[in-house]
Amino acid sequence: MCPTESRTHDVTPATPPDERVAAVAGLAFDLDGTVYLGSQLLPGAGSLLAALATAGLPFLFATNNSSKSAEEYLVRLRAMGLPAERERLLTSNDVAIARLREAGLQRPYLVATPAVVEEYRSQGIDAAEDDTDVPDCVLLTFDTTLTYAKLRRASDLVRAGLPYLATHPDTVCPTPDGPIPDCGAFIALLAEATGAHPEVLGKPKASMAAAIEARLGLPTQRIAFVGDRLYTDVRMAVEHGFVAILTLTGEAQRTDLPSSPHRPDVVVESLADLHALLRRHGTLP
Repeated sequence: MCPTESRTHDVTPATPPDERVAAVAGLAFDLDGTVYLGSQLLPGAGSLLAALATAGLPFLFATNNSSKSAEEYLVRLRAMGLPAERERLLTSNDVAIARLREAGLQRPYLVATPAVVEEYRSQGIDAAEDDTDVPDCVLLTFDTTLTYAKLRRASDLVRAGLPYLATHPDTVCPTPDGPIPDCGAFIALLAEATGAHPEVLGKPKASMAAAIEARLGLPTQRIAFVGDRLYTDVRMAVEHGFVAILTLTGEAQRTDLPSSPHRPDVVVESLADLHALLRRHGTLP
């Protein structure tokens, strides 16, 4: 396996939440369950993002969902009337491409949708597509075109000892019809079949947090991360020193908070409430 990246930041838990929010100078947002659910914008998302764009406050979309290419995301966001440029979008595929380059891996067996396979190819990562190709690693994404043949090939290669990576650990993806199996569920399936666990990228890992920090160009304590999951979004924010904001529009519910080891700085019902909070603290006019 490739060596796992490790990075920690000093955080001062005693800092009151209001003071931490008042220091925010840029924000990063999860997408599924935070900004939208399926094809529907969630309450307050449009007005908050428009206000950030008008105020010139840096913001970024940062998603673990690796089932779509960046271009597919941009088309969806623009169709919803949201400000969407490539530099404002960071996906776990972006982090995976950077990791493969860092490790000198160029020929993955890529478990992914056709559009995502093409995105990797456009970035110089040419996937091994059939049994005659010789891959140099296995990369598991949220493949919504997953087949048994793909699972078997991935399992064979992992058991053969190839470096094994996965874009993110989310076990389910929220949809309007309820949660559906995500990359973390595929990881669990392959673990049962092979006994192996991948190097996981994306949230809550330091690789994703560092990419967010680099894109926004701000100190960690001045970045707020807004998401709907405790074990990825909030955990990454807390461990990396971001201001952790949980919105209750997706996976996590208020009843999950007492048992969670990952505690947000702020909990909001929706992005409409976050908009009001940022106005109250003078971050937005």
